[in-house]
Amino acid sequence: MFRFQSFHMYGIIGSAVIIGAIVIIIIKATQMKSFDGTIIKVPFKEFSLPKNIIGGIIFGMGWALTGACPGPMFTLVGNGFTIILVPIAFALLGTYVYGLLKHKLPH
Repeated sequence: MFRFQSFHMYGIIGSAVIIGAIVIIIIKATQMKSFDGTIIKVPFKEFSLPKNIIGGIIFGMGWALTGACPGPMFTLVGNGFTIILVPIAFALLGTYVYGLLKHKLPH
């Protein structure tokens, strides 16, 4: 049963990545416009293996420690699992600290 659940999870994440990539290609190819009429520009980001590995490890460790996908954490609160407020608070704190330090970090 575990193998099926793992496959199912990766299937959902994999399909989201593929659909996201296709949508970005379409946005760039058609020079799609936003609701206010400006052309949507997707900035180029330089690939950096160390940054992606370190960021992925931090994100993955948080996900693994909470046992919950970041999106449904708010649904868990609504279903009465109030302990998930702790990871939500730390996610918000981490976002705030990143905002304070981002000008000092290599991007």
